[in-house]
Amino acid sequence: MGARRNQQNPDLIYTDRSGQRNPEYISLGCDSLPVLRGRTPIQVYTDYMRSFRERFRDYLGRVIVEIQVGLGPCGELRYPESNGTWKFPGIREFQCYDKLHSKQRQKQSGNMTGKGGTHDSGHYKQFPEETGFLRRDGAWNTKYGQFFLEWYSGKLPEHGDRILTAAKATFRGTETKLSGKMGNNLSMQIVNGIVFNFACMEMKDGEQPEYANCSPEGLVRQVKMATKTAQGELTVENALERYDAGGYAQVLE
Repeated sequence: MGARRNQQNPDLIYTDRSGQRNPEYISLGCDSLPVLRGRTPIQVYTDYMRSFRERFRDYLGRVIVEIQVGLGPCGELRYPESNGTWKFPGIREFQCYDKLHSKQRQKQSGNMTGKGGTHDSGHYKQFPEETGFLRRDGAWNTKYGQFFLEWYSGKLPEHGDRILTAAKATFRGTETKLSGKMGNNLSMQIVNGIVFNFACMEMKDGEQPEYANCSPEGLVRQVKMATKTAQGELTVENALERYDAGGYAQVLE
């Protein structure tokens, strides 16, 4: 139903600054608004989970022992990709210029200069230092820049918390584990009782281009430490298709 409503109302779809829309997942700006025939997206997701629980009640806890709760595009808690316009290790673009997101951002930013959004934040394939907003001494370090980044990143854990809270209530007593998939996004607060599912375990630092200045192995260590600190449970998987012994050994390590 969400896909049909997106077609009827494109303002429910993620939109970048240039107006390019991505229908992969309904915009987080809609979470608490009755935009789906009088219901909020969270209510629709909850109804779907209840239907699943009732349909498979006899299998829960015995045959179905874990339920991975979809939290965003490809099931992961993240903003959508860029419809083929992005290339690693480009910065992508902020996906928050749909009407509802923009209205919420402007309201929360108050009278701060720049409330219309980021300026000179670059394009999908650029590097941070090629932009006015993300470079080392860029506008990210202004009052509005700090507000924007905190607001933008904060929308994800808020959404994840809403979905996972609903999932815990729906599947309580079924003796099934619940997991949430985070991809390579670290903004998620680990929810008590939810298995933290993380991808990119097969990646090695030495396999990344030097100019990318990235460390997947360092990211994995961060995730392990965060999960341990929160006394959570971690499960892992590969992010890309790999059929070689080296990638498999890296996951085991």
